[in-house]
Amino acid sequence: MTGRWAVTLLAALAGVVAGATAQAAGSPVASLAWALLAGVGLSLMLRGGGLRVLGVLLTVLATASAGWAVQARVWPSAAGFAVVALASVGITVAGPRWAGRSRAAVDRPRDLWQSMDAGEDPTAEHGVPR
Repeated sequence: MTGRWAVTLLAALAGVVAGATAQAAGSPVASLAWALLAGVGLSLMLRGGGLRVLGVLLTVLATASAGWAVQARVWPSAAGFAVVALASVGITVAGPRWAGRSRAAVDRPRDLWQSMDAGEDPTAEHGVPR
């Protein structure tokens, strides 16, 4: 699984499971699950090397949290943390290759303004005689 949305949704859903079950059990590892969810949200804003660094941090935190959840005997949380750790490995490995916003999409409005400055009507249908 290397798609950005697939990995992100898997990590987010597993983090919610880990946090909700830990909180229902009254375990302090719930706060770690919410921290992991914040990191997963941050992954949507990063790209390149930043994603790799964040992926490593999330993997370490999720692995440690899974161990603490096992010690606290909150098994559904441990499973959720394990899935977050696997998804974080996906962020680490595939994240730097995920496409960001293309530069052409950013420059396109400038071209539109330049064409209006040249006297062209952007609402006119091209190829339709008047």
